[in-house]
Amino acid sequence: MSGGPLRGITVVEFGRFIAVPYCGQLLADAGARVVKVEPLEGDATREHGIIVPGEGRQYLNKNRGKESVSLNLRAAAGVEIARRLAARADVVLANFRPQLAASLALDYASLRAVNPRVIYAATTAFGTLGEDADQPGFDVVVQAYSGLYASLAPHDDRPPDPGLPLTDYVAAVLLAWGVMLALWERAQTGEGQEVATSLLAASLVLQNNRLTHIDAIDGWRHDFLRRLPDLKVGRPWGEINQVATAMQPQQVHPAYTNAYHTADGTIVIACYGRPLQRRLLTLLNLDDPWVTDPAWEAPEDPRPHMHRVYHAVAAAMRTRTTAAWLRAFRAAGIPASEVRHWAEMLDHQQAQANGLVHRFEHDRVGGVTTVGPPVQLSRTPLQPAFPPRPLGADTVPVLAELGYGHETIARFIEEGVVRVA
Repeated sequence: MSGGPLRGITVVEFGRFIAVPYCGQLLADAGARVVKVEPLEGDATREHGIIVPGEGRQYLNKNRGKESVSLNLRAAAGVEIARRLAARADVVLANFRPQLAASLALDYASLRAVNPRVIYAATTAFGTLGEDADQPGFDVVVQAYSGLYASLAPHDDRPPDPGLPLTDYVAAVLLAWGVMLALWERAQTGEGQEVATSLLAASLVLQNNRLTHIDAIDGWRHDFLRRLPDLKVGRPWGEINQVATAMQPQQVHPAYTNAYHTADGTIVIACYGRPLQRRLLTLLNLDDPWVTDPAWEAPEDPRPHMHRVYHAVAAAMRTRTTAAWLRAFRAAGIPASEVRHWAEMLDHQQAQANGLVHRFEHDRVGGVTTVGPPVQLSRTPLQPAFPPRPLGADTVPVLAELGYGHETIARFIEEGVVRVA
């Protein structure tokens, strides 16, 4: 058992795919005992990026530190085992669709009746209320539904790359945060409660900078929405986004926070605020009265001026190598980075120095390197307990803990109620 801050907490996870399993892994890294309940065929991610049968890339990176119990929830005995497990848990994690959870009596109301201290934490695609509450949805579907997918579109006809499940991972962290709040409140009152978040909530959090309407200045949004049905016909989303940007009264100057080509690569700078912007102009030997002259009055349409400055910065950036610019920016205190490929990060010294890279040996797969715990505590550090377990590896000992005898367990195995490794 880990000595992390959640030692002594038992979590039962009915989670598939990404959001709930990653939440469960965060809790396991923090020292909780996490029992993952899988169907007889295993979590679907065991077959995603399959390496050997039953062990896939997407399972290995979200399920370390968990015991694996394999149950047939189509069998009455399997459902009863699941209920017994949940009744003894501090926390239940789930991403059942609401109607299915209720039909199995694995919803919050049913579990609270037998365990008033239980914290029931669940994610859905679209939330638990509203006309779309029962609709199925994965990350990319919710990205499309919520506007996030379109906002990531390039400026040509190509669709956005759906490869990063942004809402899944944000939902996982939101769910873990909700569990922590509920555990703290339970410590004061002795009562459990239901915790709910959704991929939709995660998407809106990601778009918080944009999703703010100020009545006095944001009437443009209503004008844009009236035009939007016509804009959607035959135009790429990148072009539609440009129309929306041009209509906004508060323009963001593109020169000071952007990506630029250098003589041998690409670099990103982020100069938020006038002091950093003035440093950049001094370093590049450029002038922009928007930044340097308090008396300067911006034109009614500032975009041509902003674009001129942007192109002047872009031309300057091409005159030196990435390494030369990074040295200059570091000396000037300007935040900047070369643009790296994701494949570089597992070997990167900064990620390794901060414990963000974790390596383990898996009995069936061999050596695996993946992302480590993303938070560290000084006195009770987070530490992955053990590698992901084979399907059903812990079925027998967990059922024995629940009071099932050897003969009963053997019968369950024979009848297809449970599976063992």
